[in-house]
Amino acid sequence: MSDQQATAWKTPDADIELFATGLYRARGASAKDMAMARAQTFKDVGDREGHRVWRAVADRVAKAHKRAN
Repeated sequence: MSDQQATAWKTPDADIELFATGLYRARGASAKDMAMARAQTFKDVGDREGHRVWRAVADRVAKAHKRAN
Protein backbone atom coordinates (compact mmCIF):
# COMPACT_ATOMS: atom_id res chain seq x y z
CA MET A 1 0.00 0.00 0.00
CA SER A 2 1.39 3.42 -0.94
CA ASP A 3 1.56 6.43 1.37
CA GLN A 4 -1.17 8.13 -0.64
CA GLN A 5 -3.53 5.22 -0.10
CA ALA A 6 -2.75 5.04 3.59
CA THR A 7 -3.39 8.74 4.12
CA ALA A 8 -6.48 9.23 1.95
CA TRP A 9 -8.44 11.96 3.68
CA LYS A 10 -11.21 14.34 2.79
CA THR A 11 -11.34 17.61 4.68
CA PRO A 12 -14.91 18.43 5.79
CA ASP A 13 -16.49 21.50 4.18
CA ALA A 14 -17.17 22.95 7.62
CA ASP A 15 -13.44 22.93 8.36
CA ILE A 16 -12.68 24.69 5.07
CA GLU A 17 -15.33 27.29 5.84
CA LEU A 18 -13.94 27.93 9.33
CA PHE A 19 -10.40 28.31 8.08
CA ALA A 20 -11.43 30.59 5.22
CA THR A 21 -13.40 32.79 7.61
CA GLY A 22 -10.51 33.05 10.05
CA LEU A 23 -7.98 33.74 7.31
CA TYR A 24 -10.17 36.45 5.81
CA ARG A 25 -10.71 38.10 9.18
CA ALA A 26 -6.99 38.03 9.90
CA ARG A 27 -5.66 39.06 6.48
CA GLY A 28 -8.53 40.74 4.67
CA ALA A 29 -8.31 41.02 0.90
CA SER A 30 -4.82 39.47 0.79
CA ALA A 31 -6.19 36.20 2.24
CA LYS A 32 -7.17 34.87 -1.18
CA ASP A 33 -3.67 35.40 -2.57
CA MET A 34 -2.18 33.74 0.49
CA ALA A 35 -4.45 30.72 0.10
CA MET A 36 -3.69 30.46 -3.62
CA ALA A 37 0.06 30.58 -2.95
CA ARG A 38 -0.32 27.80 -0.40
CA ALA A 39 -2.40 25.77 -2.87
CA GLN A 40 0.37 26.12 -5.45
CA THR A 41 2.93 24.91 -2.91
CA PHE A 42 0.92 21.75 -2.34
CA LYS A 43 0.45 21.26 -6.08
CA ASP A 44 4.19 21.62 -6.65
CA VAL A 45 4.95 18.78 -4.24
CA GLY A 46 2.20 16.55 -5.66
CA ASP A 47 -0.25 16.81 -2.75
CA ARG A 48 -3.58 16.84 -4.58
CA GLU A 49 -5.75 16.93 -1.46
CA GLY A 50 -3.75 19.81 0.03
CA HIS A 51 -4.09 21.66 -3.25
CA ARG A 52 -7.85 21.00 -3.36
CA VAL A 53 -8.34 22.20 0.21
CA TRP A 54 -6.40 25.43 -0.23
CA ARG A 55 -8.15 26.17 -3.54
CA ALA A 56 -11.45 25.71 -1.72
CA VAL A 57 -10.25 28.06 1.03
CA ALA A 58 -9.32 30.66 -1.61
CA ASP A 59 -12.75 30.33 -3.25
CA ARG A 60 -14.53 30.78 0.07
CA VAL A 61 -12.36 33.78 0.94
CA ALA A 62 -13.29 35.36 -2.41
CA LYS A 63 -16.99 34.82 -1.64
CA ALA A 64 -16.58 36.32 1.83
CA HIS A 65 -14.81 39.33 0.34
CA LYS A 66 -17.64 39.87 -2.17
CA ARG A 67 -20.27 39.65 0.60
CA ALA A 68 -18.36 42.19 2.69
CA ASN A 69 -18.32 44.78 -0.10
